[in-house]
Amino acid sequence: MKHVNVIKRVYDPRRLRKAWQQVRKNAGAAGIDRMTVAALERRQEELLQFIHDKLKAGTYRFKPARRVLIPKPGTSKMRKLGIPGVMDRVVGQSMNMALSEIFDPLFTKSNFGFRKGHSQHQAIRHVQQIVRQGYEWCASIDLARFFDEIPHELILKLIRRKISDERLVTLIARALKAGTIVEGRFEKTLKGCPQGSPLSPMLSNIVLNELDQELESRGHRYCRWADDFLILLKSERAASRVLEGITGYLEGELNLPVNREKSQSAQVKYVEFLGLQILRGKIRVSSKARVKFKQRIRELTRRNNPLSMNQIIQNLNEYLRGWLSYYRLQEFHIPFKDLDCWIRSRLRSMQLKKWKKPGKFQRMMIKAGFPPIDARKVWIKMNKWQSVYRRPVRFVMNLKWFRRQRLIFLYDYIQRQRTLELKFSR
Repeated sequence: MKHVNVIKRVYDPRRLRKAWQQVRKNAGAAGIDRMTVAALERRQEELLQFIHDKLKAGTYRFKPARRVLIPKPGTSKMRKLGIPGVMDRVVGQSMNMALSEIFDPLFTKSNFGFRKGHSQHQAIRHVQQIVRQGYEWCASIDLARFFDEIPHELILKLIRRKISDERLVTLIARALKAGTIVEGRFEKTLKGCPQGSPLSPMLSNIVLNELDQELESRGHRYCRWADDFLILLKSERAASRVLEGITGYLEGELNLPVNREKSQSAQVKYVEFLGLQILRGKIRVSSKARVKFKQRIRELTRRNNPLSMNQIIQNLNEYLRGWLSYYRLQEFHIPFKDLDCWIRSRLRSMQLKKWKKPGKFQRMMIKAGFPPIDARKVWIKMNKWQSVYRRPVRFVMNLKWFRRQRLIFLYDYIQRQRTLELKFSR
């Protein structure tokens, strides 16, 4: 059965107000009209009524998105991001809610991306469960520039399967073809679904639901988060066969290009998924994620950082809390212990540089409990990395010293998590 009069759901005043609340919560930068979220808030009654009237009359037009480039994690490449105007984001959010009511019940249990009540943690747990059942090989397929390459005709065809309201289809087509402003010049959008719009996640899910249904029909075990997905198999031969077959389906049936260089059939333990890996049935932080983590720690703990040690540790803790909130699923404890030691060494090196002179360090030794005679015999090179391994340095800046500075220890956090898990599993 097809849904009719869906456009009424989009311009319903209560839904528009709910969409606006979500846009306001997300905040974000202004589009090409330079209207900010705060500016719309000052005129919200007037502008929400304006949006309602335009949508009801079928005369609403989307402005081009403002193109910005953001770094692509782990590479030197840049990702294209389109920033729509605030009013366009309200309309996009309202359309997203209406489409979600229709399409979300059709999505499979193995689709975790951009869905209410679903998370990346649930996705990686799902993969872990499948691996523990003996599916230790996988086909990992990388879609090349997925959001930039989705054919508009495919999106509209799939929406028309479930919705017979051409007014809504026309509105979606206008959103897709609104174009972008790149360095002051207008560029048409003949394909793709610009990242940055509230509508993009839902449209991408509608398209990739076709892949999900194909995988279900073939009886495959898989997990998908947006355009990142793994197909889990029991043998190398099966993984190679499925990689070839699904690549053909994506390029032939959905007209979505596959990056063959990044796609692979391999053992699951060697494949990164959402920044994590499954090794011997357990979850671990991926090698790439650890490299990225260390790069950020190095930035925060440069020896020439002019901030006080107290402020540096506050900034470091803020990053560590955010990192831990995502990687708390990690089940190998030794890597966190090693990272803690490395972080403390970085901070010891910084503190030596800040104390500047060996005489200052000798006074800190005396304060820490060294006999004055012994302390004055110690000579530390304050600007050398190797000094952090000297016994007096580790004695002065020991674990208690760092705890007094309120530095977060990754290993402590993992131990607390483990204790809580054991407590609630009884």
